[in-house]
Amino acid sequence: MPSAEEIQLSTTTTLPSNAPQQSFDENLHDLQILWGGMEANFSWEGPFPVSSGIPNELISLPEFDIPEPTRSGFSELPTGPNSGRTRSYSPYSDDDTSLCNDQLPPLQKDDNAALSLPENASQSPRGSSTQHPEVLTANYPWHISKDDYQAVVSHITNVRHILPESFSLPSKYVFCRYIEGFFTGSHEHLPFLHFPTVSVAYLPPHLTLAIMAMGAQYRFERARAVSFYKASKSLIDYHVRVNIEGKFLGTPRGHNEDGKSAEKAHIEVLQAQIILTTLGIWADPDLLHDSLAMASQMSLYLRDSGLLLDDTPTHDGTWSSWLQLEGRRRTKFIAFMLSNVQTILYNTPPRILNSEITSLYLPWPEELWRASSSSEWKALLQKWPSCPSFGDGYAQLFRSQSVHKHHFSLSSFGNLILVHAIFQQIYLAWESATCLSMSEGKGVSLPHETLARFHAALHRWQKSWQISSDPSITPSSPGGPLGFNATAIFRIACLRLHVNLGPHRSFGTWDSETIAYAFLNAPPPVQTPQIYHAVLQSIHALSIPVRLGVEYVAKTQALTWSTIHSLCNVECALFLCKWLETLATDPTDLRRDERRLLRIIRSVLREADLTPAADDSGDIGREELRRIGVILVRLLSNILRGTHVFEMMDVFGGALRIYADLLESNIDSSTQE
Repeated sequence: MPSAEEIQLSTTTTLPSNAPQQSFDENLHDLQILWGGMEANFSWEGPFPVSSGIPNELISLPEFDIPEPTRSGFSELPTGPNSGRTRSYSPYSDDDTSLCNDQLPPLQKDDNAALSLPENASQSPRGSSTQHPEVLTANYPWHISKDDYQAVVSHITNVRHILPESFSLPSKYVFCRYIEGFFTGSHEHLPFLHFPTVSVAYLPPHLTLAIMAMGAQYRFERARAVSFYKASKSLIDYHVRVNIEGKFLGTPRGHNEDGKSAEKAHIEVLQAQIILTTLGIWADPDLLHDSLAMASQMSLYLRDSGLLLDDTPTHDGTWSSWLQLEGRRRTKFIAFMLSNVQTILYNTPPRILNSEITSLYLPWPEELWRASSSSEWKALLQKWPSCPSFGDGYAQLFRSQSVHKHHFSLSSFGNLILVHAIFQQIYLAWESATCLSMSEGKGVSLPHETLARFHAALHRWQKSWQISSDPSITPSSPGGPLGFNATAIFRIACLRLHVNLGPHRSFGTWDSETIAYAFLNAPPPVQTPQIYHAVLQSIHALSIPVRLGVEYVAKTQALTWSTIHSLCNVECALFLCKWLETLATDPTDLRRDERRLLRIIRSVLREADLTPAADDSGDIGREELRRIGVILVRLLSNILRGTHVFEMMDVFGGALRIYADLLESNIDSSTQE
């Protein structure tokens, strides 16, 4: 773990000491834009006014100097020597405001409470809790009685012939430790099990072993995690094989109790696959290919079982039936999002497409899902008039009317799903653009109209996120991390509109040096006024650990920050570095808004006790711009020096350190020439 002194960068990355300093008031003003909400009174160039009536805890995205639209809807492309960097067009208009009026996901000023579990969570086993919901007592799934442990042992003994020969079940107390590791670490990011009523004594062995695998990983017992992974995987493979053989034998699914039991078994297999796939893609390179194959198997399993087409509204009925339907729905959507995470991380095609889940209804708010009794559930249900289908919610993002104007009650989970869907569409748009550009011999970029529509959809999504029924904006928010995780996907989507970083990272190698060279050779973003939105989002993302404290985040993020946020920060640092390199090609031709963004970056670096760049006078050179990029990369690499649950975070940190060294070497070489 680096000390405070080690966080300070070496003299080779320090900007010139004689650079003029911006004033204290200017520095404070810049930080208020990121952290202070509407207290900062500022004006930006551009034809559109800053909106009013925004709560103080939200951060308003200032206007940028976007040219007025022409009759055709797009600005005329500029000509001249700098036209390649300043090509612009107007944003796709929204119903009540311009994209220039966007709002950043806010930082909550006084929300440092640890993630806590409901005090009134219930203890009854899953099999009986839904039958007598009014007599439930506090439940912690890792508080396992001797009888419950013996039931688990009996279940596993019954399938011992399928498990690897080397497998052995740990003692009761070790078993409880792993169950606790899962529910206090991973569960809130994969909330398909109902915490107040779940009991491991009633779970099938493959799901129990998958939970133990993830729990062991969260207890940093990685050898045990791999052992449980392989044991659970062997049972999953057996279930899948039996299901396939049953189909060939013509065994009907039916719609009776046997059919319901079969669907329940399908869902539990999917839940185990989700846990193992998540573990494999982040934790161990030796499990990566197996996990990616299991993800493909999971998508085929979903289609083959008909689960993607089977969904009904769950506003009516008993608490017991609602829990079953909501848990199944959440499992399907988490499988969909996991498919997208693999696309983001490894640039693999999405296994489950947006078009396949249009009939599924979005999940209900976490407050409702966490209800621990039937009476509490009924009382909370009165607050939510309806829950839209995925198809309806997603379609509204690409229309001129706000999602919430249709009286939809979008949860933080629902918003997370929708922003995943937007990212998937952006990925597919890049794939299409790449194929077309290859056939036409042109450079790769998204069509102007496509880019504008995505900007508008992201803007509408952000407004939906801000007024969602249960937003959470810090990793340890009592409302859970789903809202916070959604901001990471949102930022990645914003960046990917301007540069397709997916093919230029080589994360699948798990080799820091290979990844660093891929970073070095990644293309620069296309410079348009719309890119300022992505730049400010990236600055805000990297400012969060600075605001909380670099040392603090480095030492505590293992159990509070999600893996997707670390990936988001890596992409933000790479994006900003590439943007700064583009500005460095002609530092004498910086626009006013570019200078203001640079000043905000310098204010964040000063807050992190790093040597800042020059002030806003405009006297900033090519070398200074490039060294700011190096400082940003080193800052994030130092944040990632801490201990991590998943090994991929160490790969990220190592790649960033090597990348910073390569950048620095290039700068020094060009300076000596």
